[in-house]
Amino acid sequence: MIGLGALPTADPLTQAQGMKALPGPAEKTDKAARQFEGLLMGLLFQTMRKTVEPSGLLGDSGQSRSTYEYLMDQAVVDQAVSTGHGWGLADRLKESWNQHEKTDKKITTPDELRDSGKLPIGALSR
Repeated sequence: MIGLGALPTADPLTQAQGMKALPGPAEKTDKAARQFEGLLMGLLFQTMRKTVEPSGLLGDSGQSRSTYEYLMDQAVVDQAVSTGHGWGLADRLKESWNQHEKTDKKITTPDELRDSGKLPIGALSR
């Protein structure tokens, strides 16, 4: 058993320098958009694979071939999304989300809400 005197101590400055900053809203938006684009690309690749006859290049057994094909497709998708060479869907999503967020922030008073055409839930119920 280790006594209390044997515990290592570090000053707060050393601890703070080793810690990473929490991701901001822009980083979270970017990550979510890229993950969504990657998900769609992966689903499309899986669907496209179903239309092609197996060549035998990755083996003849169904399970091993499908595993290798999945891993290969996932590597292509990950590379495309991480380098920003995907379809551009992530960039369009981020732009749309940011534009929508700016529009939502502009509407602050009930008069502005009424004039914008957006009705609160209470106004919809009678």
